[in-house]
Amino acid sequence: MAAAALMLVACNSGKETKVVAQWNENAPEKVKFNVGGELDTTFVVKDGKLEAKLPVCVTAVSRARVGSSIFQFISDGSKITLNPEDGSATSSSKKGVFARYQAYNKWMEDFMSDYRAKVEEFKDDEAAVIDYYDQVIGTFNDYQKKTLKANKDNILGLMAISQIDEENPKEMLKLLDVLSPELQATPDVAKMKETLTVKAETGEGTPFVDFTVVQDPADPEASTVKFSDYIGKGKYMLVDFWASWCGPCKAEMPNLVNVYNTYHGDNFDMLSVAVWDKPEDSVKGAPEFGIVWNQIINAQHIPTDLYGIEGIPHIILFGPDGTILKRGLRGEEVGEAVKKALGR
Repeated sequence: MAAAALMLVACNSGKETKVVAQWNENAPEKVKFNVGGELDTTFVVKDGKLEAKLPVCVTAVSRARVGSSIFQFISDGSKITLNPEDGSATSSSKKGVFARYQAYNKWMEDFMSDYRAKVEEFKDDEAAVIDYYDQVIGTFNDYQKKTLKANKDNILGLMAISQIDEENPKEMLKLLDVLSPELQATPDVAKMKETLTVKAETGEGTPFVDFTVVQDPADPEASTVKFSDYIGKGKYMLVDFWASWCGPCKAEMPNLVNVYNTYHGDNFDMLSVAVWDKPEDSVKGAPEFGIVWNQIINAQHIPTDLYGIEGIPHIILFGPDGTILKRGLRGEEVGEAVKKALGR
């Protein structure tokens, strides 16, 4: 509630954005505005003309609804003109946040169009696709970081930081610190920082974080398990966080079955932890997925909150003492990580 209030304050700085439009025919009676996701207000159209004054809000996209049509813009203090003929919106300032927002979207559209076209050329050559990605990701990240640096106090900074391809949570936290205090106080950024902090604290090279799960609430005494019942017991442990409804989880299972059959023994074992799932569905789905190793069910959000897991499957390799060796493993990376850890 407090964070939402901070956003509203940021969107009411005392300055105003003037929004105008002209209809030669079929003029609406009124136009409804949503400013920064916080303020809804309606202005009447007189003699085919709209003149609205809105609070400045550069931390979110604002919208004008005319019938079934939606105009998007940034309320940045400039004069915004809505064009009913083509559904566009333009700003009187070429250097304002809205103009920069439009330029950013154009750059992204062009970049992604070129990228998809090139990938289509390489569609039968996976190695070439990966090589091309490695060539262009630097340019992409540099553009996002440049945009962030120039837009620390507005939505463009948020958009840019969400696009940066950086797996190191500590580096991402440094980038978030570039944002203005007002943006850092918004709910979205606060949540990002919370998740990244958790990831940094449970990154590779850090000790495992223990948790307890009651697998069957009807029989808590017999069904309560701890993560430490399996982790840190002298074996390398590969842990898969999954759910029965998760298509990518199912797609990963043949690879996991192969890893288990290849390396299971005195030094290596596996554990599946069912999250965000009904316990009965996890029990039914496990054999269908091919899970024959140990499993914990009904974990829900407990481990995902502790380990900053935002999507599944999420696969982590733990050392014999419980140290996190690798996380976020997928596909061939899983077997390669296990093989390297075991020295084979």
